[in-house]
This record gives sequence, C-alpha cells and structure tokens, in this order.
Amino acid sequence: MRFLFTCISGYSHFYNVVPLAFAARERGHEVAFSSAPEIAPGVEAAGFRLLPSGPGRLRMRKEILRSHSAEISEDIRDWRVGARMFGDVALRLRWKELHTVVNDFRPDAIISESLELAGPLVARLRGLPHFFLSIGPYYADSITQVWQRAAPLFREHAGPGITLSDIVEPYIEVCPPALQTPEGKAITTTLPAGIRAYHGEGGSQPPDGGRDAHPQVLITFGTVSNGAISLLHESAARLGRMGMRVVMTLGPQGWFDWSSPSGGTAATSMGDNVRVVRYVPLNAELPATSVLIHHGGSNTMRAAIEHSVPTLVIPQGAEQYRNAELIEECGLGRMLLPSEVTPESVAEHVSALLDDADTAERLAKVRRSWLAMPPSTDTIDDIERRCAQTTPRKGWTT
Repeated sequence: MRFLFTCISGYSHFYNVVPLAFAARERGHEVAFSSAPEIAPGVEAAGFRLLPSGPGRLRMRKEILRSHSAEISEDIRDWRVGARMFGDVALRLRWKELHTVVNDFRPDAIISESLELAGPLVARLRGLPHFFLSIGPYYADSITQVWQRAAPLFREHAGPGITLSDIVEPYIEVCPPALQTPEGKAITTTLPAGIRAYHGEGGSQPPDGGRDAHPQVLITFGTVSNGAISLLHESAARLGRMGMRVVMTLGPQGWFDWSSPSGGTAATSMGDNVRVVRYVPLNAELPATSVLIHHGGSNTMRAAIEHSVPTLVIPQGAEQYRNAELIEECGLGRMLLPSEVTPESVAEHVSALLDDADTAERLAKVRRSWLAMPPSTDTIDDIERRCAQTTPRKGWTT
C-alpha cells in the first residue's frame, strides 16, 4: 500500500510522526511525507521522500504577527495563538497544495499528526481513509479550540454536518492508559501504537559511558522553544559548580519567540563541567542522563519516560504546560514556571530529583506500561485491514 504522512512544519512535529512511518516501511509499504520544504533534510535523513506542501515556520509567524497579534499572550496557558496557528493559518495555507500532492501521489491512506488538519480535510474530499495520529495525552479543550478555528473551512468544503469526532477517529493512540486523560480514554475508535521516540540523525556525540558517580543533567528546549534557553545559563553554571556534568543544547530559535528571527545568541563560558552543543539526539544522551530539564514537549516527555529519566519541566507554550502538570501529578518529575526560574530553584529541584527513589519507582512502572503497548508494526497491519474494508475509490481526477 501507499501511505502519505502529513505533519506541521518543524522537526519536533516530524519526529512525533516518523516512528510509525518506519513501521509502515518495515511492513513493505511505500511511504512519503508532506510538509513544508524546510524540513526536507530531516525527512531525507530518515530515508523518506518529502512532497512539499504548506507554510514553513517563518511564514506562519509572519501571518500570526500580521493578522492575529492580539491573540499573542505572555500567559503560557493561553492557547489562542496555538489554536489559530494550527486550526486556521496552517490549514488555510496548506490544504490546496496538499490536495495537489495527493492527486499526484495517489495514496491509499493519509495519516496525519494531530495538529495537522489539512490531511483529514483532503482525505474527506478525496474519499480516502484517514488516521489521526496522537502525539501524547488527549487534551480535549485544546483540540476543541483548534477545531473551532478549522470548522468553517471544513464545513464549506466537506459539508455542514462534519464534527470533531469525524476528524479524530480512527485515533492512533501512542499514550498508555496510565497517562491518558478521561477524554482520551473515551474516544471510541482507537488503534494503540507502541512507538519509540525518534530524534533525528547527526549532532554532537556524547562521551562514552553510562550514568556514573557524577550525575549528568541534560538541558534542552527541543526544536521549537529554544529561544528561552538563555533562562538557564546561570542555572547550568551553578549545577556544574555543584559537581554535576551538564549538557545544554542551544538548538534553533523557536516558534514561540515572537521577536525578529535573527538567530540565537551564543552562550558564554559556564565552566568546565558544562558542555554546550547546538544539537544532540536525545536517545544518544538520555542513557547517561540522571535528570532532564526541558520545555514539556510531547516527544521529549515520551523520551524521558522511555529512558526512565526524571524531569524538571519549564513549559513555554502550546501543550507544554498541560504536559508539565501531568508529569507533576503523576509523580514523574517537577515543574517550574518561567517566572519561578532562578539558579537556586533549579538546583533545588534537580538535587531533589536525583535522590527521589519514589519518582524513580513510578517512572519504572509507567515505562513498563508504555513498553507493553502493541508494536507499531501491528498498528500498521490494523490500518491496512481497515483500508481494505473501505469502499474502493471510483478513480482519481484532476
């Protein structure tokens, strides 16, 4: 079969989707991706073809600043700009280009990341099976806000009766029951998928060896929120002076920094125990990491659980605040708001996590439930069966 995976532009979004694409390729299916051209290097490094469609990060930022700046808020719990970006701007600028991609590629099914809504729209217009790929816990109020921005375009082109449940089901579930929300558990048609976190190729390589007597603290704000990494320069230096090995990834300037995209500022020297890199795959560093400080992105959260690493989460926006609350509620780590970040508070929380046997036990339990989910190749087999049961298309038209 031929599968088309779609995702919002940005490596973090691609990384959320690609593990299932690996499983489809392993099963012998033809796989391609469609997103903005700027993620082509990452897609190609993973061994897939990119069929370009939709806006890149800078174009979306420009559109938000031009037309929706009133919705930008310093409150990280305010989801208006995220809902506008994913439910309105990205959808409106992508769906016609994606329609052309689908006409040319002629997939048997479309599998879309949960924030990419052009995929389900084009699938309905072409009569194709569509699968909604989750990236973590299902936050009903957030996805409802996204749908409220997207619904007018869907109803204009796909009919007035379309609802959110028509879009999110079948729902590919990557989150174990222990971490899923009640609303997520209530979704009727789900396909569980035990995917493993993916973080790209290349980057700085860690020194040899696992966890040792000198605990390692890894600081990363992913590929989206790195504009805020400067908050932690002094904290990293303090942890280094306390005898910890610290790895800090600078990464690219992210979406949620609404200043002019002129590039990041190089970090000043923070001592011999602090190693500053532009980028490193998480799966290369986490086996040697004792505590992870991060922004609360879904892919990073899953990776920490996969490696049983306790986390200090400092959310910056999007779903990150919700993930941080969930991590704290489940006893898998701690949370600091950006306004609460000081070298002293960071050092206090990291030191507490290093010695917290109860957190380690809870992490091990959740990790076991995560690893017990069906392998993603089984999910692909289920998708294939469902596609075979779908009424055949009457033919492609231009």
